[in-house]
Amino acid sequence: MELTQLMSGLAVGCIYALVAVGYSMIYRALGLVNFAQSDIMMLGAYIGYSLLMAWPTMPFWLVLVVATVLTGAFGMVIERIAFRPALKRNVDQLYLVLLTLGIGIVLSNAALLIWGANPVVYSIPLTHQIYAVAGYPFPGVYVYIAVAMPLLLIGLQLFFSRTWVGVAARAVADDKETASMMGVNVGVASGVSFAIASGTGALAGVLYAPISFVSYDMGVIGVKAIAAAVIGTLGSVPGAVIGGLIIGVGETIGSNLISTKYMDSIAFMVMIVILLLRPTGLMNKEVRV
Repeated sequence: MELTQLMSGLAVGCIYALVAVGYSMIYRALGLVNFAQSDIMMLGAYIGYSLLMAWPTMPFWLVLVVATVLTGAFGMVIERIAFRPALKRNVDQLYLVLLTLGIGIVLSNAALLIWGANPVVYSIPLTHQIYAVAGYPFPGVYVYIAVAMPLLLIGLQLFFSRTWVGVAARAVADDKETASMMGVNVGVASGVSFAIASGTGALAGVLYAPISFVSYDMGVIGVKAIAAAVIGTLGSVPGAVIGGLIIGVGETIGSNLISTKYMDSIAFMVMIVILLLRPTGLMNKEVRV
């Protein structure tokens, strides 16, 4: 496989990984697969587009930061008005799953209403910027992806290990009842988890936009992100990253050997093979943030 294809697979794998991190964080906090996560990624991409429409010369790094913060705040609002009341009433898990699906559909239709059905592109030089490494061309946005991914992981590690809020969120994820008895505000910890998950989704959407486009149905790539999270053991952030990279590179290699028409099938075949060998995923349950 050529270097260009490998870099493409790694770049797309990083996008899957970012969305998968959000899935794993919500699963860890609530024991729930948040099917709205991929649509939150779509919302983040549209927020980035709107920022560039309002300020065309806005630096791309600033678009990443602002879209991430705004979408993270939106995720916290969703947790506060939709999920927290349901959890307080101890509703059935099936209801919560349907709630996430409903929120995702609402977000998708809201995007259709606000931004329209036609896909949009980021009108910035980065969209067409090409670099060369060892004679192989690759899009300029790959540099941002290569920088953003390790920075995010380092930031999450520091947040969850060095800050009181982060330690509290980990405590709630590990044992909600005990953490509550120790004085931890479970609602705040849950809201923080939603904010971070939504922010990472937005980061994925904004980074993906320059190499593709933004549309109300772009959240379908989140299905592969679920596969990535499952491969890496659902609930494990390092596992989500590893799973995302495996899916990205795996589908790139497979499409090169077979056909691009089968990329989606290849991604899930990779998941099936890995789960047949490791039914609980690649990471141990203890290996998380």
